[in-house]
Amino acid sequence: MRSAARLALVLLFASGVSAAETDPPGTVHLSVEVGKTAPVTKEPGANILCDDPAVVAPEYAADGNALVLRGLKAGETLCGVWIGNQKPAGLYRVQVVPEAGPKTDGGDPPPVSDAGEASDGGPR
Repeated sequence: MRSAARLALVLLFASGVSAAETDPPGTVHLSVEVGKTAPVTKEPGANILCDDPAVVAPEYAADGNALVLRGLKAGETLCGVWIGNQKPAGLYRVQVVPEAGPKTDGGDPPPVSDAGEASDGGPR
């Protein structure tokens, strides 16, 4: 029976399923900005496998004691955490959103400074 569950997870990864509605019960939903990280596990010896490694990349936290997922580009992917002798330790639906740039109170981008070059590249 355990091998059937393991096979189902492997097939889920291999199928490239991207709809969150088809995720197994217990799947954790994470949202992270491009360039930022989200914590995943502190289990020693854990491995992370994501179906789209161009969207997120697993890496060690700054203190080296935990694994995090770093958003690489906007998109969505499913990541599985494995510990010990390939024991499943969690499934994560990760949505990477574009980095939120600086905004003014009105939600508009900040005004452009008059200093520097003109828009045609010449001096002002």
